[in-house]
Amino acid sequence: MSKYSISQVQTYVQCPLKYRYKYVDKIPTPEFVETADTLLWSIVHKTLEKLYDDVSIFKTPSKENLLKFYYNLWTKKENEAKENWWEIQVINKDFTINDYKHRGESYLTKYYDKHSPFEDIKVIDTEMQIMFKLDNDINFQWFIDRLDKVWNTFVISDYKTNKRLPTEEKDEYIEQLTLYWIGIKQKYEKYFENMKARLYFLHFDIEDERDLTSDRMEQVKQKYINLIKEIEDKKTKYAMWDKKCFETKQSPLCQRCDYLSICPLFNAINTDEEIVSELSEKTLASLVDDFISLSNQISDLEKQKDGLKDIFQKYVLKKDPNNEQTDFLIAGNTWNVRVSKKTKISVLDKDKFIEKIKKLWLFDSYADISWQNVDKLFLKDWSASIEDFMWAVSQDIRFDVRKVNKKI
Repeated sequence: MSKYSISQVQTYVQCPLKYRYKYVDKIPTPEFVETADTLLWSIVHKTLEKLYDDVSIFKTPSKENLLKFYYNLWTKKENEAKENWWEIQVINKDFTINDYKHRGESYLTKYYDKHSPFEDIKVIDTEMQIMFKLDNDINFQWFIDRLDKVWNTFVISDYKTNKRLPTEEKDEYIEQLTLYWIGIKQKYEKYFENMKARLYFLHFDIEDERDLTSDRMEQVKQKYINLIKEIEDKKTKYAMWDKKCFETKQSPLCQRCDYLSICPLFNAINTDEEIVSELSEKTLASLVDDFISLSNQISDLEKQKDGLKDIFQKYVLKKDPNNEQTDFLIAGNTWNVRVSKKTKISVLDKDKFIEKIKKLWLFDSYADISWQNVDKLFLKDWSASIEDFMWAVSQDIRFDVRKVNKKI
């Protein structure tokens, strides 16, 4: 039975190749960098969790004590950063850490003033982990910020600290909460008659409340089932060596992707030195592992290729035991392989050989520099300028592989 979370499916929707790197290949990501944005989101959530944990036991904290708890979390995180020699990253250089702290204080103050004294709800749980069946083959798991009971209605609540308000057609947040309803229904259905989803956009002091209906639930449920079946199908193809089944999808999110350095669209080899220099040691270590893994795969494939060559050679020797033919065409379903036999002569005693061809006045015709030694000659044994010379390099192609042109 497959286990999925909303973040997994959203990663696939964002970019199938990123999904493969993260959940199939399990390539380690660079060391987590704490940003001021993620820290603000985390600390505001923990503060509201503290608020409603107290509300659930009829011990509502004052606004002052709640803000004190909030600022203590910031202090604790900053001290942790200093002790471990890492920095809280502020992406927008026009702002400071204090600007983020004041934003969070503003969110919590407005929220507290608007909803106090918190007497109209019964808190069932906060930061609630739910696991449920999407169908017989798919298990889903995730966390709910808060679940309340208001009269005969259960309300799923989620907090957002985004500075951008999603447009009406961008409804993935409600989709998430609709999926949560499936889990809540499986666990608590006998206790409620109706279900609502409530999104708190704290930056705008906006509450977006929707009724969750059975029709809407079935639509969202089927959408995610189809997406997961699509993922499972690609996993099977990938296991059968279809390495391109997880395609790339370019978007503005690419520049912050953990796998940017190994993505075919943004390969590190083709990027400028600044991007390459910013690769973390963990990313480089991962790339080294990838390099060795690819080298081992190439080595294994070369062995397989040599094995097939050996089979072809034995086939040719069996077909022509008297060594009369020089070319053989072996037909495949899609490709043909032409095997050429060529006599190879090796010189065992170089001095005697040179002496002999000198006596035959053939030395000038056959005395040529071996192409294997050109690098050594110019780079090590002789300081001559390469531009002063001309040379030609030829290769002996033994296997001529061509695609069959089938007549239709």
